[in-house]
Amino acid sequence: MSKMRRYWLWGSLLVAALLLVGSLGPQPIQALTRTQTQQATKAVVQIVALRQGTGGRLVPLWGGSGTVVSPSGLILTNCHVAMPGAMFRDKDYRYDFLLVGFTNRTDEPPTFSYVAEVAQYSPDLDLAVIRLVKTLDGKTVDPTKLNLPTIPLGDSDELDIGDDLFIFGYPNIGGETITLTSGKVSGFSRERGIEGRAWIKTDATIAGGNSGGTALDDQGRLVGVPTQAGAGGDQSKPVDCRPVADTNGDGVIDERDNCVPLGGFINALRPVNLAKPLIEAASRGVGPQPTPASIGQPTPVPGRQPTPTGPVVGRATVSRILFAPAVNEADQPVTVVDSFPSGTEEIFVFFDYAGFQDGTSWQPILIYNGKTYRDVWQAKAWSGGPQGNWWISLSGEPLDDGTYTFVITYGGQELGSATVKVGGTAQKLPQFRDLAFSGGGATGYVLPGGIKEAKATFAYANMTPQTKWSYIWYYEGQKILSGEGQAFSAAAGTGSLGLTNQSGFDSGTFRLELYIANKLAATADFVVGGQQRTGQTFFGPITFATGVDRQGNPVNPGTTFPQGTSALYAFFDFQGMQNGWEWARRWSIDGEVVMDNKNTWEDGAEGSYYLWINSRSGALPEGTYKLELLVRGQMVQSGTAVIGKGGASPTPTVAPRGQNLEIYGYIRDADTKRGIPGAVFLVLKPGITLQKFQWTAEEVYAVAEADSNGYYRLPKPLARGETYSMIIGAKGYRTIGEDGITIPTTGESPQQVDFVLQKAQ
Repeated sequence: MSKMRRYWLWGSLLVAALLLVGSLGPQPIQALTRTQTQQATKAVVQIVALRQGTGGRLVPLWGGSGTVVSPSGLILTNCHVAMPGAMFRDKDYRYDFLLVGFTNRTDEPPTFSYVAEVAQYSPDLDLAVIRLVKTLDGKTVDPTKLNLPTIPLGDSDELDIGDDLFIFGYPNIGGETITLTSGKVSGFSRERGIEGRAWIKTDATIAGGNSGGTALDDQGRLVGVPTQAGAGGDQSKPVDCRPVADTNGDGVIDERDNCVPLGGFINALRPVNLAKPLIEAASRGVGPQPTPASIGQPTPVPGRQPTPTGPVVGRATVSRILFAPAVNEADQPVTVVDSFPSGTEEIFVFFDYAGFQDGTSWQPILIYNGKTYRDVWQAKAWSGGPQGNWWISLSGEPLDDGTYTFVITYGGQELGSATVKVGGTAQKLPQFRDLAFSGGGATGYVLPGGIKEAKATFAYANMTPQTKWSYIWYYEGQKILSGEGQAFSAAAGTGSLGLTNQSGFDSGTFRLELYIANKLAATADFVVGGQQRTGQTFFGPITFATGVDRQGNPVNPGTTFPQGTSALYAFFDFQGMQNGWEWARRWSIDGEVVMDNKNTWEDGAEGSYYLWINSRSGALPEGTYKLELLVRGQMVQSGTAVIGKGGASPTPTVAPRGQNLEIYGYIRDADTKRGIPGAVFLVLKPGITLQKFQWTAEEVYAVAEADSNGYYRLPKPLARGETYSMIIGAKGYRTIGEDGITIPTTGESPQQVDFVLQKAQ
């Protein structure tokens, strides 16, 4: 596809492409058919956790709903339904049985037929996949013979405001029939640590017992999981969670028993796209990822001892609360503002924190025009480590004009607050935005150790020669450099600032603040890794093995392992890390992500580490395994190993004409190498050339829109040997396009194809 590198200077073409994406969006919707409704009622289950009491009595503890997503017995639900102990540690959430009931007749309660176990779970997402393992008489389930009715998975990223939703579930813990409610998508909201859409908001009335249940689109596809009340903006629908059973066995039902969400309403759905890696891992037989405490034991580097930074001591504090209209992929504010115009749909609130402890309850509280709303955000356990920077968001369609005060509470105490107004017309005030960093050959917000210079770039607008601006550099919270900025020669453009240290930067967190007329206008942080040598990353090369010995050393290290391997271990050294930093490990098999876990680093500055992926029973599936290690959302190390028949190096395979080829990849900025959100990739139907293209949906074979990281995936595969015309464009960039692109008859599928766009002059 090298032909596609030629650039086309068609500014109008890009506009039409963006308009076309909208025209290809959700079409007029209709109610579910009777067949779709009947299929859904058979595939939506009730889940009840029970404990065996005295005399063999079974005590129901809590319940929820779920969706059968595999004929072999995989069921998608909430983590707080399947494994609440992984989310809430202040009470005893142990249970003896997890029962699953199916509906045979919609006018009768479900029949409980199976016992399930947890196959995958994510406390951060509040999602889980359970697997049917036994019948009620104790017989082991043969998954190949279940052949259960299922609901197909949809694409939650395709949803738009106003689309219809159909919610199935069970409103109470027992004795109730399945229910169907309907409503519309009322908006979306984001959440720290989650890429893209974190929540789908709906105006549907969903009873609390529907947690973990089913939200379908108008095509009968699963697009969301009813999960919580109040996702960023709805203050009016709190879940009624109360003790209704003697869960602690003391003979009394009181506040010491576990809370069961039986009443109230839910108005927030987890998008099903967030659940797909869990479903993929469970379907491949991969076991649940161990909890952070058991992931791997750090071991000393030979001849050296780890030097942990340790948690921040002292009382918890919150400081530097500021506001932004958007957040970038690195959880940094794109710009800083002190007010918002009428029509604003989202406010991002950033704050610094110190002295926090994971597991402690915290909750933001909203005060709007003097009235306090405590149910906009639920109280939850803190998981961001002892210190750092955090953000929350408030969204609406649009937000009402008025005064908004955001209060941050931690451990039941108010630690800080800030107020912002919404209203009036947007003004063209001087501004800075899009701070980014580079150094040591790296770009982004994570730079390698040993660098002697870091460069900050930023965009500016609405400037005059008289505009006064200044800057301050910080290291680990201490001011290290400040100065006055030089006047800009143009009203808008790109500027830069440099920071140097001939001895090399120490590892840690750096911050740059830009001010206009002594008001904070932009800010961003970046981290620098270990300082032993230039170019050093936080994590060293990954060594794969099939086990670990008592000294923490790899057993049978290598990159190719035989069929039947039951666990794959990954060993690596680390340096320049700091406790409290967010890090993640992402496992994929044959290009499909099966685990994507984020945690707070707690193992000091340097040492050795290992983690693993294993099968719940028997062998891991054959294929190519890739492990990616990320710090603050930026990948800093990766490694690949092969299990089984995939051990040989890939070789081209000849496929007959007509066999399909799946395409995915990234669309990036030619200068920054960063992904371009919203970039469009159009594939025209065979026979439609660029000159013949009249910009109608009927002429388009497939269209993909890049996500916040520039990632795209064509929804339809391309035919081998067929010839297409293709267009790639994004707002503010030169469009590229080419006729006569023939899809090769050799090569593996799916195939990654990346594109680079240059900014328009």
